[in-house]
Amino acid sequence: MKKMEFKVRCVRECLLREGRVFTVRGYNMLSEHVEVDGVGVCFRKHVIEVTSKEDLVRFVKWSGFVNVDEWWKAIESFCFGKRKWLYYVLIN
Repeated sequence: MKKMEFKVRCVRECLLREGRVFTVRGYNMLSEHVEVDGVGVCFRKHVIEVTSKEDLVRFVKWSGFVNVDEWWKAIESFCFGKRKWLYYVLIN
């Protein structure tokens, strides 16, 4: 089983608190079960390719971030201008 990491505290805390989180990654992955350290087995579902922060407005509530601007700033710090994909991660 593949692993998935959550290095941003508010995102990880949202997953643990709510049992689900939306997360953006700079690589395209399949929808599948993944192992998250300290959390357990989760299901990662590919949602959309993200082309702008406006794509994320409807998902920010479940991102762990207060607003889309904070989320976008964190995304850019990890993705460095690369293509971006949104995933929904649900604890099994």
